Amino acid sequence: MYKYQQNLALKLKALTVLLLIFLLSKSLIAADMAGRYLISGIGKDSCISYIDADEEGRAYYLTWLSGYITSHNFYVEDTYSIANKKTVSDIEEWLRGYCFSNTHHSFEQAVKGLVRSLEYTKKKNYYDD
Repeated sequence: MYKYQQNLALKLKALTVLLLIFLLSKSLIAADMAGRYLISGIGKDSCISYIDADEEGRAYYLTWLSGYITSHNFYVEDTYSIANKKTVSDIEEWLRGYCFSNTHHSFEQAVKGLVRSLEYTKKKNYYDD
């Protein structure tokens, strides 16, 4: 009986390890089962609000964007800097173009589009040029 218990314990350990590997390998997207998530702050505003913002208002949008990009850099594998060598002016120009074409979208949707467009030129680690 002792040998049977050892085999069972070994099988349970192996199953536990496999289960942990499976769970840890899943993508860590923090949304509900339907893929919905709460957008906080100025990200809920429409693209037209971003376009119409004065200098002070644009500063709020850029601050929100900075937090979004920092979070992206932290949570996305192989990403040191999603913006890489893009300047604030480059990013603002892209966002304004997107928002002029998609006035009914939210600012958050515009930022997600920006991040997708930057994925191919991102800096993957600190030592990349």
